[in-house]
Amino acid sequence: MTVQKQDHPSIKVVIPGVSGVGKSTLFEKLIRREKARWIFLYDHKQGDLARRFDEKSCYDLDELCEATSRGGYVIFNPAKMYAGKPEDGFGFFADFVWNVSQSLKGKKIFGSDELDNLCDVSTPPDELLCILDQGRTFQIDCFFICQAMNALHNRVRKQMTEIFAFRQGDERGVQWLADKGMLPEKLTALKNGEWIYKNLNTGEEKNGGKAFEPKNAGRNLNGL
Repeated sequence: MTVQKQDHPSIKVVIPGVSGVGKSTLFEKLIRREKARWIFLYDHKQGDLARRFDEKSCYDLDELCEATSRGGYVIFNPAKMYAGKPEDGFGFFADFVWNVSQSLKGKKIFGSDELDNLCDVSTPPDELLCILDQGRTFQIDCFFICQAMNALHNRVRKQMTEIFAFRQGDERGVQWLADKGMLPEKLTALKNGEWIYKNLNTGEEKNGGKAFEPKNAGRNLNGL
């Protein structure tokens, strides 16, 4: 096991919102500005992330290992190994990332779109929880997109440290965000491309950011 930095901050970002409002655009910008030696992305939406990042997909374990050895983007498409079973593919990939990260020194990113379609509210996603619970030890930062926060298991929700909330369409999802200090009337009135940011560790907030205007976005709010 490789010795890792012990002072790596816990960074777990979630981007909730209805379809077509700019979540994927912001996700891409957040990922691209991170200085990570490995970027592990789960690509179960017909290769959307591979096209967005202009990278080659991995379809099996050998290809994953080869891409990991090179560093940079490691994008797993489950279409061959887990056809029709994206949840199982996500568990496999999360387990792979968890295991290889223990021998890789340096910052890593683990991310996925549609997290609420990959793990439900009733069954704890054990492989993902390993990363969320202990990933800080191995310098793993997480970035996820979802439709609504209430569709995620509570053990996943409580691990998030930063929120970029786009327009919400689900009352129960709005309630979870409201419990974190966001105003429901603002969440439901956001225009396409607009988000409300909150850091759950520091309480820092930013309203009215736009996914399509890099000068306004960013986890540290200093540009994207």
